[in-house]
Amino acid sequence: MPKKATIEVRMLKKRVLTGVIAIPALYLLIGYGPEPTLFIMVLIAVAVGLHEFYSLVLPENKRHERAIGILLGMLLVSLIYFGDSRLLQASLGFSIILLSITYMLKSTNFALAISKMALTLFGILYIGLLLSYVILIDKTAAGKQWVFFLVTTIWAADISGFFVGSLVGRHKLYPKVSPNKTIEGLGGGVVGAIAAALVYRKFFFSVLEVSGCVFLGSSLTLFGQMGDFTESMIKRSAHVKDSSGLIPGHGGMLDRLDSFLFSAPFLYYYICWGG
Repeated sequence: MPKKATIEVRMLKKRVLTGVIAIPALYLLIGYGPEPTLFIMVLIAVAVGLHEFYSLVLPENKRHERAIGILLGMLLVSLIYFGDSRLLQASLGFSIILLSITYMLKSTNFALAISKMALTLFGILYIGLLLSYVILIDKTAAGKQWVFFLVTTIWAADISGFFVGSLVGRHKLYPKVSPNKTIEGLGGGVVGAIAAALVYRKFFFSVLEVSGCVFLGSSLTLFGQMGDFTESMIKRSAHVKDSSGLIPGHGGMLDRLDSFLFSAPFLYYYICWGG
């Protein structure tokens, strides 16, 4: 077997093994853990994701500058969980003020200070705010069922898209940003997500209409793909393949979160306005 093929087989084995262990554990934690479990999971994911993000886009930043961004991101998640909109607005304003003062006092090159401050704030919103929509989904009626629905469809899209793309993928989807993604893989992801949504409806969520499963399965896959492309753009700017080596066969936390960052807000507003 060629060396490249051997490496790909090894990576696939790691990917499958990690999924077999991690997926049931996550479902059990979310479903049967105490009330704040999901909040704590999101909080940890945001902290790790922000650490990876700042390592990619601001590798020269000092430790305390990264720590401020991570802490502000965790504060944003906490305020969303506790549900005080006034404090949430205050935290966003405080974040801008604190970042401005920090970079004003600590920067030795003011030509770069604004771009660094903007990237730090972008990370807080991109990861902290967008991932917090998982918490907001959990707060809706039938929240846990919707969270499981989101996780199930996104993972089904990811798995089916990966295998279809690997086996029959020929036409590149957007090679400038993600050279390995194919149109066939995206189609496989859409079909896999719709199938998973229909199975989930049958056994766990009968109030959801078949048309809703088709719409959400396809829409969440497309939004998830946009999230994947956004993270790929960030990684390409840093000239790396994975955000980190945290999860064997899967890369880093951001590599696992990217699809949820765009799909979770979409699902939340669907529930609020159209669900």
